[in-house]
Amino acid sequence: MDASPEPTAPGASVSRRVALGLLGAAGAAALLTPGRRRTVPAGRVHLRYWEKWTGAEGEAVQRIVDRFNASQDRSWVERVPVAEIFSKAMVAIGGGDPPDVVGLFSWNVPYFAEARALMPFDDFPGGAELASGYYAPAIERLLQHEGRLWCGANTCYSLVLYANRARLAQVGLDAPPATIEELDAVSERLVERGADGRITRAGFLQNIPLWWPYVWPSLFGAELMEPGHGERPPRMSLASEGCRRAYQWVSDTAERHGRAASRSFGLSWERTMLSAADPFLSGGVAMTVQGPWMANFARQFTPNLDYVAAPVPVPAADLDPARPRGLLECDTIGIPRGCPHPEEAWEFVRFTQTRESQEELARAHCKPSPLATTSPDFLVGHPNPFVAVHEAVAKSPAVSVLPETRAWKATSDLMVQAFDAIWMGADVGTELERVQTRAQGLLEAARERYRARRERV
Repeated sequence: MDASPEPTAPGASVSRRVALGLLGAAGAAALLTPGRRRTVPAGRVHLRYWEKWTGAEGEAVQRIVDRFNASQDRSWVERVPVAEIFSKAMVAIGGGDPPDVVGLFSWNVPYFAEARALMPFDDFPGGAELASGYYAPAIERLLQHEGRLWCGANTCYSLVLYANRARLAQVGLDAPPATIEELDAVSERLVERGADGRITRAGFLQNIPLWWPYVWPSLFGAELMEPGHGERPPRMSLASEGCRRAYQWVSDTAERHGRAASRSFGLSWERTMLSAADPFLSGGVAMTVQGPWMANFARQFTPNLDYVAAPVPVPAADLDPARPRGLLECDTIGIPRGCPHPEEAWEFVRFTQTRESQEELARAHCKPSPLATTSPDFLVGHPNPFVAVHEAVAKSPAVSVLPETRAWKATSDLMVQAFDAIWMGADVGTELERVQTRAQGLLEAARERYRARRERV
């Protein structure tokens, strides 16, 4: 349901991908659904579609596949659930035995594009129509690399603040806080401790969940990487003033709650994320930053929970309701280079990118649409009652995306370590400078490898 890898802090035991898989654990063998035809009809081209989704999300993708198979008599798509799809797809492509279609994450795009492991969409008839203005601007950035469109969208998500209305009412609020100053004040009033002083319930903590320790700079208007311009190459900006302010806020939160106690409290929930015992769904925390799938889990585990969603709070001086901030990620679908049936694969991928298919899948996943425009009734009856909030963030000119570099995964691992060190009291400036230096080295090494490869080619 998410679009990036799930680095976890030291001591964490359940990743974001595993937790999200709990929604449809019983559907891991999605292709074995009774009554579903698994044989390829005579005369059809057999297309293998590797996709990471399983369970309920996988079944939603399967419905798109079924609709395509019924819409024409040329091809037959078989969806094959594949775990660890990034590495397995790269190995299959490099080994000369790729699937015809592959579902990836947006952070994979630079890797596959620079390795020329995917076929760019402008290689296909009508592909250029998707390259400019079809997707929301930030989504388009995630699908492109070096000016070419390498993938289509396969749902997207934005992060927003989910809040328990009953807990807010305890402190006289009827709406979530809009600024960080308000969030801190409300959170302090909602902390509950046992006789031994340990935290038993919290208002808001940035370490619940620990899945995106890199999101906080976006609240302060800071990007993690400065894009290149002309002769100037891209540069990591993890030690910028905005990043320092963001992680100083993290550090101050940990200090107020007790560094060790709040770290222990956060880690205690790692095995329960997105289950009936989830910290937000069970009342352990009053507010949390989460993706649109929270509506699915709330409906499944706590249907009577009275909650509300709003854009993530920002510094009071930066508040602009017309330009909500937050992080946006995207799941993608592409055509591996060297696949057996590229023309038929393109026909299927183009089918998945129609507004009808995109909105059907987005609704099934409780997500906003990745397209620049939506149909008039997309939000009407949407299963996520707060999808409009996610939609506003996804389409906001102030939304942030992850750095578009193949150095991102290693950089995100560094940020996990830095977040934990800062939570436990490390100097913010020193820690960010350390990460900045190492991340910049990773970025330059990745660029040098790519340059050398291009010269060889």
